[in-house]
Amino acid sequence: MIKIENAVSETLLIPLYMKYRASQQPDPILRDEAACRLVPQIDYDFARFDRAKHTIVGTAIRSRYFDQITADFIRRQSHPVIVILGCGLDSRRERLGSQAGNAPFCQLDLPEVIELRRQLLPPQANETLLPASAFSTEWMEDLQTRHPEAAFLFLIEGVLMYFAIDTVRGLFQNLAARFSGSEIAFDMCNSWTVKNSARHEAMKNARARFQSSCDNEREAEQWANNLHLISSRLLIGDFPAEWKRTGWLSHRIMRLVRAMRESTRLLHYRID
Repeated sequence: MIKIENAVSETLLIPLYMKYRASQQPDPILRDEAACRLVPQIDYDFARFDRAKHTIVGTAIRSRYFDQITADFIRRQSHPVIVILGCGLDSRRERLGSQAGNAPFCQLDLPEVIELRRQLLPPQANETLLPASAFSTEWMEDLQTRHPEAAFLFLIEGVLMYFAIDTVRGLFQNLAARFSGSEIAFDMCNSWTVKNSARHEAMKNARARFQSSCDNEREAEQWANNLHLISSRLLIGDFPAEWKRTGWLSHRIMRLVRAMRESTRLLHYRID
């Protein structure tokens, strides 16, 4: 039985399972071969998340969207480096295949997670595993030294809402101070979702709870003068075709109730 001591780190098993479930659906929103390989191997009580049908759809949309952001960044940059903060057991490098080109991928997470990843999802060519806290600065300085000519894309998927807003702000300020010409893609929940995280269909079965929220897509622009919004998408409001898979009534309610429609934002920022 897999046991991860850190409550936030344990949540990595939720998106892994959701991508596995999404991959089993007809005409899947996302096909994740690594999740299909790993979930049957892992001794863990995934059944507790079997009723989370909305989370299956939401996770698939979010991962596919950030895959697209990553592929586009690699195409646009002459020296792209992809840094995934809180990587867990995500297999973005594998999903992108040839679209990843020769871009280095740096997978960062806490040491116990990186050790698990090393066992279950060994690094591919051009992948580096970084055992560190996303909120430390040593790894940032190391990346600057190793890739002095690079433009970095920092991907922070399903992570920031678990930490206090002061901690999140500090991370963005540290990135902004060091990585001009780079970009950050991340997701954040609104305050309604954070207040109701104990009732969330998947989170109610996890130890961790959401802490920080974003009700203003431009909030991060106030954290540093060189942080600027590129784009903002609503996970529910802007992907109606995908959400129809949850049923007509469910989809209608989520579209009509503003707090639900705006429950999660997919944000893309640049560092000038």
